[in-house]
Amino acid sequence: MKKIIKWIFLGFVFICVLPAGLIALVVHKLFGSSLFYDLFAQCFSMTPGFIGTAVRACYYKQTLSQSYMDLNMGFGSFISKVGTKIGHGVFINGRNIIGLADIGDGVVVANYVSILSGGRQHNFDDPEVGILEKEGTYSCVTIGRDVFIGDHCVVMADIGEKSIIGSGTLVVKPIPPYSVAIGNPAKVIKDRRQTGSQNA
Repeated sequence: MKKIIKWIFLGFVFICVLPAGLIALVVHKLFGSSLFYDLFAQCFSMTPGFIGTAVRACYYKQTLSQSYMDLNMGFGSFISKVGTKIGHGVFINGRNIIGLADIGDGVVVANYVSILSGGRQHNFDDPEVGILEKEGTYSCVTIGRDVFIGDHCVVMADIGEKSIIGSGTLVVKPIPPYSVAIGNPAKVIKDRRQTGSQNA
């Protein structure tokens, strides 16, 4: 009975959010502009409680390259790139900003995490060119399935499946699967397939 009520509620929210999703998609496809996508993504990020969780799940299902209705995204979090892909059962806590990413099934992201669109998002090569005049390079960061990313992390490179990234870690180079990584920059301190436990 609870599942039926939940899906009825999500269906109602999906319909309510649909105009925003359609406007964002149409403007993006016709004009290549993410102006309305960003507007609604940021507005919906500030919707509180279970209603906000449902609104975000519905909006990203309607607009992203891939997303599912079981997305659980907390207050203050938003995804800045339409090309982002989200797998099943992803849990993203509060105050996170996610750029261009491919996030696998079952990933858990704690609070205040930034997943950037790669490590070359900003171009500072020529000091004679103004900061705002330079074009950066957006690349997709892949987060493998069943990864945990702790509070206050900054992620600029791929993370292999089943890895744990400790709080406050700066990921600038790819992390192999089944790793426990901490530090600034990130350093792999353990392979999770080894015996024993590790808290991050």
